[in-house]
Formats: sequence, C-alpha cells, structure tokens
Amino acid sequence: MSSSGNEHPALAKSLGVVRLSLYGVGTIIGAGIYSVIAPAAGAAGDAIWLSFVLAAVISAFSGLSYAEIASALPGAGAEHNFLRKTFPSFPALAFMIGLFIAVHGAATLATVALTFGNYAQTLLPFAPVIVAIALMGVATMINIAGIGKAAFVSAALTVLQVSCLVGFALFAIPSGSRSLQDVSVWPDNPAGILQGAAILFFIYSGYEHMASLSEEAKRPDRDLWRAFMIALGITTVVYMAVIFGVLSLMSADSLAGSQSPLADAAAQLGGSFGMIIIAAALIATANAVVSSSLSGSRLLFGMARDGDLPSPLSRTLGFSRSPWIAALIYLVIACAFVAVGEIAFVASLSSLGVTLVFAAINTAVIVLRFTQPDLERPFRLPSIANVPPTAVLGVVTSLLLATQYDWAVYLTFAGVFVLGAVPYVFIRRRGSATTRASGGEP
Repeated sequence: MSSSGNEHPALAKSLGVVRLSLYGVGTIIGAGIYSVIAPAAGAAGDAIWLSFVLAAVISAFSGLSYAEIASALPGAGAEHNFLRKTFPSFPALAFMIGLFIAVHGAATLATVALTFGNYAQTLLPFAPVIVAIALMGVATMINIAGIGKAAFVSAALTVLQVSCLVGFALFAIPSGSRSLQDVSVWPDNPAGILQGAAILFFIYSGYEHMASLSEEAKRPDRDLWRAFMIALGITTVVYMAVIFGVLSLMSADSLAGSQSPLADAAAQLGGSFGMIIIAAALIATANAVVSSSLSGSRLLFGMARDGDLPSPLSRTLGFSRSPWIAALIYLVIACAFVAVGEIAFVASLSSLGVTLVFAAINTAVIVLRFTQPDLERPFRLPSIANVPPTAVLGVVTSLLLATQYDWAVYLTFAGVFVLGAVPYVFIRRRGSATTRASGGEP
C-alpha cells in the first residue's frame, strides 16, 4: 500500500548493525579523500596529516553525541526529529537545523557527484557536470526502489572501495620516495592546519546520514550506537593510512595543484595503481551519492511528516515505502549545486552546514540530560555533574571550525537558507490561521 495521505506514514525496518555500519563507512569515506585533500594540502602543507587528526577528533566528539541521541530518539528526519523533541517550545529551531542539514546534504551530494565526473574524465567523453547529474539521477532511482536494495548496493560498494584504499596504503607507505612525516615535530603553521581541518571536516560528516536511517533500523536501541562507533573507528584508521601513503609519494605542493590527487599519488607507484585508484574513486563517489540521496530524502520526509515542509514530501511509494517525492526534490536541489561546478566551494558549503548542525546536536545532548533525565539512553556518554565533556568540546570545536570559511560561502549558505524558509513561513501561517478559524489557540 502507498501511504500517500497517511497522518503518520512509516518507513520499513530492514537494517541491522552490519548494514548500518557499512552504510556509515560508505557515507563517511566518500569523495573527500579523493578530492578535498588538494585544497586542504594547499592550506596546511605537509602538516595536512594533523588537519586530518584535528578533524577526526572534533568529529568524534559529535559522533559520540549522535550515538547517544539517535539511540534514545530514533526516527526519520534525524536532527530535525531530535531538536523537535529537545526544544518542543521552539519548533523554528528544529526547522532551522533541519534546513542546515538539508543544505549540507545537498552540497555533499553535489560534491561527490562532481568528483565522480572529474575522475570519470579518463573514461567518458562528457563534461563532469553532465556525468554528475546523470549519476545523481541513477542514485535517486535506486533510492526510490527501496532501502533494502539501496543498502545492499551501498554495502557492496563500501567493501570494494575500502579494500582498494587499504591496498593502496599498504603499498604506498613502504614504497614512497619521501620519508614519512615526523609526528614528533610540531609545525609552524597552526592557522593553516585549522583551515585545512575546516575543509576536511566535510569528509567526516557521515553521522547525520546514519542517524537519518534510525527509523529503518531493526533494533535502533541496540544497533545504532554500535554502528556509529564501528564506522568512526574504521574510517579514522583508513583515512590516516591513506594520507600517510599519499605524503610518502607526493609533496603537499604537488597535491594542492592536482585535480585528482589520490590518483596522481597512486600513479607514482607505476603499473596499474593509478587506474585502480581511479576505479576506487568512482566506486566511492557513486556509493556516497547513493547514501546521500537516501539520507537527504529521509530528512525531507521527516520534516514534512512533522509539518515543517509541504505534506506531499511525506508520501511513500507502494511496496518499497520509499519517500519518492522527497527523493526527487532533493535531486533538484543537488542539481542546482552541481551547476556551480567548483568542488572546493561546494564542499565548503557542506562543511559549514555540518559544523553548525554538529554544534546543535551536541547542545541538544546536554539539554536533554536536564529536561528529560529519565529518558532511556541505550548509549550514555560519561558525564561530570550530568554534563558530557565530549559534548561541550563538540560545541566549542564545531563553532571554531565554522569561522574558517570565505565570505562567499556564508553569503551563499544564507541565501539558500532564506529560500528554504519560505515554505516553512507559509505553512506556519496557514496552520495558525486554521487554528484561529476553529477557535483554538494560535
């Protein structure tokens, strides 16, 4: 049955801890390791590995908070759902953060699709923008076919791409002509390291996508927080191995000027390594596009079901129970970002969005400790006076990274936010008018 007009349409529960973990790994290890390491290297130099460490630590603070709040308050819409339940008297806050994550997600979808288009230049005679739009269209169709099929495709692609990256690192580290970085020497460009971390933060932003699937988890109370921890551990190890492998083959200056940095580094090994990494990049970015389409459509679905976006976005399709209208609208938004064509700029939009969202989620974890102390928390962070120190650090460090972008990024983000707020204002005014006409309180 299609739930086109149901008051509370539901999504199918079909994801266990293995699929959730693989989905998380596939979402986090996406386009970033293949693309944004170039601008990050331009900012941080050979100390880019420290930018990776800094971004990972800051991301881990928020990942822990996601593990607590998502297992306690599972539901489609993720952050929007969390904040509506944390701040019920301020529905506009939940909408604002939901819109932030929607902008971030659509920019992520566009970034990874453009990266796929750039790497595909060696195989296809089409412009990257055309290839990116085509890929997003295919991913949207997979999404509409249902979460079970999409999760299977994502899991298979994740295993392939991680295997390629680990294989590259195992060969690159002992084979490179450049010596490994001396981690005992503190570099003299802390500002560049921080800026590099702000750029790279985008590549650690998979937690919110995992949280958006919490309603479709078979056992969210048991499996969700475990999947967060597994994904965090695997991706951090893989990222650090890869960046040390790259730095053993190429200098930061060479990386900064590359359009396909990982493939260029792999080419230094000779043989077919360059083509293997190109194949891995295509697999990873295709996987990330599928994952972003899944999570983004669920976010719009959850916001519409809660009354913050037009109700047609909450409609699901037949047996698959996929939010098909939300998936198509999300595709349209991402296509607008793809038209920009500049990976570094679009990735910065994505990173800015996720830093603001992470700050909000860490705040929500702290507030819930006092407003709902009896809430069942299958995963609970260690606390001091009932305040998790990691959540406090998550707020501070996320806001610090949010100050590291160019003014054009802030203006574009604000413009998209204002456009997205129009439906909300219309819906809320119409709801208030209906309430007054029926004699209720506005």
